Amino acid sequence: MPAYNGAATIGRAIDSVLAQTDPGFELIVIDDGSRDATRERVDQFVQRDDRIRLLVLERNGGVARARNAGIDAARGRYLAFLDADDYWLTTKLARQREAFAAGASVVCSAYFREGASGRRLVTPPAQFDFAHLLRGNCIGNLTGAYDREVLGTFRQESIGHEDYLMWLEVLQRSGSAVAIQEPLAVYSDGGASLSSSLPRSARWTWRIYRRHLGLSWPASSRCFASYLLGAVRKRYG
Repeated sequence: MPAYNGAATIGRAIDSVLAQTDPGFELIVIDDGSRDATRERVDQFVQRDDRIRLLVLERNGGVARARNAGIDAARGRYLAFLDADDYWLTTKLARQREAFAAGASVVCSAYFREGASGRRLVTPPAQFDFAHLLRGNCIGNLTGAYDREVLGTFRQESIGHEDYLMWLEVLQRSGSAVAIQEPLAVYSDGGASLSSSLPRSARWTWRIYRRHLGLSWPASSRCFASYLLGAVRKRYG
């Protein structure tokens, strides 16, 4: 859980992890050089529950650097992600553990996108592969988890859509992902996040296709057209 000046929301995010029906987790919170009371707020939880660990980065370096610090510190077999302004529903980890036990190596789920206009349900396909993910990111990062004992560990690059590129790399190795069709998390769409601007998000996505994956212009254009359609639906219903 990376956090930068997240004192107002991080308590809700941490509470949602502590409320999981599956208690077998460690929660690593990475304070990314916050200037508000984030660190003090997290410390209150650390004192009450030894499953929570706080890493402090004295200088703000961005979400990819913060997530990588948490990834490097993690001791568990499965890696999952949650930002400080989002939250999980209580059966998130339990339902994903069931999917892993059934043989999946990458698991995500449906989730709610919550904003000023209310809640909208976002539901990915029940199963999908790398080619499908190229046409648009159907893995809500707050719902994604992977088995690093099977797949290895993936770190993120600071490119804007660092989570999308990471999940593409994960799917290249795993071959497929399973999506639980019930909503297991809530994404808070406050409109102020870096990825909330569609034009900015579109630029980042195009760069992933062309620079990072090395797709041809025609292939990139086909993927990009599908991405734009999905992005509009995800944001505006």
